[in-house]
Amino acid sequence: MWKIKARSIIFSARLAGAIAALSLITATFMAISLSMYLDKRNEVHRAVMLYDLLFMTKPSQKDFQRYLKEHKLAPVGGEQMQKIREGGKALIEDPLLRRTFQSGNIEIFTYQAHYYYAYKMHDMYYYRSDEPMTPYMLYIFGAFGVLLVVLMVLYRFIFVSVKPLQNLHAQIRRFADGEQDIDTQVDGTDEVAQVANAFHDSVQKVEGLQKSRSLFMRNVMHELKTPISKGKLLAHLLEIDAQDKALLNDLFEQMQGHLNDLARVESLTARNLELDIRPYAAVDVTDHAIDLLAVDRSQLQLSLSDEMIRVDFNLFAYALKNLIDNAVKYSHSKPVGISFKDDCLSVSNTGTPFKEHFTTYLKAYQRDTSQHSLEGMGLGLYIVNEIVTRHGYELTYEFLDGQHHFSICF
Repeated sequence: MWKIKARSIIFSARLAGAIAALSLITATFMAISLSMYLDKRNEVHRAVMLYDLLFMTKPSQKDFQRYLKEHKLAPVGGEQMQKIREGGKALIEDPLLRRTFQSGNIEIFTYQAHYYYAYKMHDMYYYRSDEPMTPYMLYIFGAFGVLLVVLMVLYRFIFVSVKPLQNLHAQIRRFADGEQDIDTQVDGTDEVAQVANAFHDSVQKVEGLQKSRSLFMRNVMHELKTPISKGKLLAHLLEIDAQDKALLNDLFEQMQGHLNDLARVESLTARNLELDIRPYAAVDVTDHAIDLLAVDRSQLQLSLSDEMIRVDFNLFAYALKNLIDNAVKYSHSKPVGISFKDDCLSVSNTGTPFKEHFTTYLKAYQRDTSQHSLEGMGLGLYIVNEIVTRHGYELTYEFLDGQHHFSICF
């Protein structure tokens, strides 16, 4: 089955306008060409009829004068005809057809907007048609002027029709870039107005939902931070076994980490998030990520030198921290590798292949259930991918020789 590549509505409208304009021009010039052909044919017919009347019928002088008057024909002198032969133009341009008429002693000329006929039997006879030639050049220029006006009106109509679409496109791009104060309302009831107004209503609803969600998230995080802080303080004051105290602290730290992840997701999904992107050494960003993770550096193997990357230092370090955290948690053996090669910063660890396609785990709250540990909320890779995408880079993955390789390519 043939697949038709989709085109923009603006392109389609302009194409339709161009086709309509070309059709109008073609039809006009075809009509003019047909008229010129019919006019030429009529003059040839008149020349033949006059020749037949002169030399075949041989009417009386009185009848012949009446014929000339009825057909608006006037005899002309040989000297004038000589000028016409020299300065005029042959009506029949086809050489073969012209020779055919000349063999019958007939010639037809156009000169100063009139037709002239030359006949030869025993003497030469010359006549002029007193009816002016059809002013085809005037018609052509007139038709061109009319077509130009029609095309301008057509272009204006198309432009006015698609302008709301162009405005809608611009507003959608602004909305995609995080701007909330957009207005796509259009007066009218046509399809464009319906789409623009429906999008405007959707934007209003989305904005309301975002405000409600942000308010809800802030309230939830605020309400949870207080009991977590109190729990950490009480755990410190409790006179219990050190191992149990450490376990309680670890649980509270995990809860605090989950809240931090939720806060990070909230900031990433906020459309007005501004990145402070500057050039940094990849090793410095990686060191900061390791410090955030507070992992034993003996579990890591760094292969970095003086590579420079353009990132938001704190935000990108947080993304890298999540990658390293996942690699350390789920690695079958240590150390976990961190390297920079081919303009890509990579984190690799040993393990078993994912059950699902890699892109599945880029969604929020998705985890690999094949792993023994189910810690976390499944936000790690989602946050990493969002941060990398916000930077305009790409997160790639491959499983090769028993190792997972997560790469951020610049």
